[in-house]
Amino acid sequence: MSTKEKLPPLRLEGQERKAFASAFIGWLFDYYEVFVLTFLLIPITAEWGLTGTQSAWIVSASLLSLAVGGVLFGGLADKIGRRKVLIITLLVYSLATLARGFVPNYELLLILTVVAGLGLGGEYGVGQSLVTETLKAGRRGWWSGVLYGGAFCAIMIAALVGGYLLPAVGWRWTFVLSGLPALFAFYLRSNAPESEAWEKSTRSTEKRNLAEFTKTSFLKPFALCLVAAVLYFWAYYGVTTLLPKYLVANGFSMSQASWWIFFTAFAGLLGCLTGAWASDHIGRRLSLSILMAMSALGGLALYFAGASLLTSAWILVPFFVMYFGSNAATIFASMFSEVFPTRVRSTGLSSALQIARATSAVPPLIATGLIASHGYGVVFMGSAILYGAVALWAWLFPETRGLDIGTLDRIAAGEQDSPESQPAGAEIRY
Repeated sequence: MSTKEKLPPLRLEGQERKAFASAFIGWLFDYYEVFVLTFLLIPITAEWGLTGTQSAWIVSASLLSLAVGGVLFGGLADKIGRRKVLIITLLVYSLATLARGFVPNYELLLILTVVAGLGLGGEYGVGQSLVTETLKAGRRGWWSGVLYGGAFCAIMIAALVGGYLLPAVGWRWTFVLSGLPALFAFYLRSNAPESEAWEKSTRSTEKRNLAEFTKTSFLKPFALCLVAAVLYFWAYYGVTTLLPKYLVANGFSMSQASWWIFFTAFAGLLGCLTGAWASDHIGRRLSLSILMAMSALGGLALYFAGASLLTSAWILVPFFVMYFGSNAATIFASMFSEVFPTRVRSTGLSSALQIARATSAVPPLIATGLIASHGYGVVFMGSAILYGAVALWAWLFPETRGLDIGTLDRIAAGEQDSPESQPAGAEIRY
């Protein structure tokens, strides 16, 4: 099928639908966990008299454990299959979250937060691998982007829970009620298909070994993905993680702060859907650059005018622009999964994303000190610079729009030239 011809229809068929639903539900809990913690920090800190550093470490420990879980479960998914690992990760998360409702002290809360993070760490990379290997190539960008859109749905849910349920029932029952829905997700996971591409790769006569991770076919895309993800997550978490606490400190109520977070998530969801559409129509790299440029502009506007506009409705404009654009991960979903061969896709994708998210445990700690001495404006400037760097880094990736799994594997193995080397007008198979 030529790239100029009509793309396949948007609808998902039976197995595709089950694979997508299975991945989506886990990703929803991932981002819900991170953002509901930003609200839970407020009453937990007050009840136990925690210092600013101690409360920041609850979020940072969660992010650090995501990296360990990403590497651990990503590698396990390449060995025993996508579906089995998705069931294991959900079980680990749900039980740890339920248990946090009954902890007697800060130390045990921190340990269980790490355990929950381990389970969540494998969710996205493994789920995205399953989606990439199951869906039609011509709509992989769209549905991968919609999958990532679960993050914004999760943020909206977390904002409502943090603003309304948390004040009503307390932080302990919020943990318990947050863990229960994850148990119902086992129904979706038990009916999910296994990746045929992964099953085919396991039947290969060449046995997978550690040497596979020292090959250029793994190391080059891993380095590209890791740097891009670190830049993006530092920009995003640097601004967002402490935003509820910042708003409350500046006179906002919990419910008002929750609606601000809800608004940023709504802007992000619109940007996510736009980016998902664009990635299948204008390509992964250009879509990523445009979104990151928008975020950089929004961040600069907030740096220069944020303080004066804090009590004005006009501040919603630069906030909307920044969060509409802060959708690098929407494009990462397809871009990252398409640069790794099937045999190591889950390991590479999950490890790069979650190690990068682990390094983003640092920005909240840095931001705490910067906000105390320079105000929140300097955080917006730092994020704008990092968003701009991602916009430039995007052009180091190959353009993989519309290539099927077999073609991607042959390119990674060096058996076929990259898309950029193909003559103009070359045919791309879907």
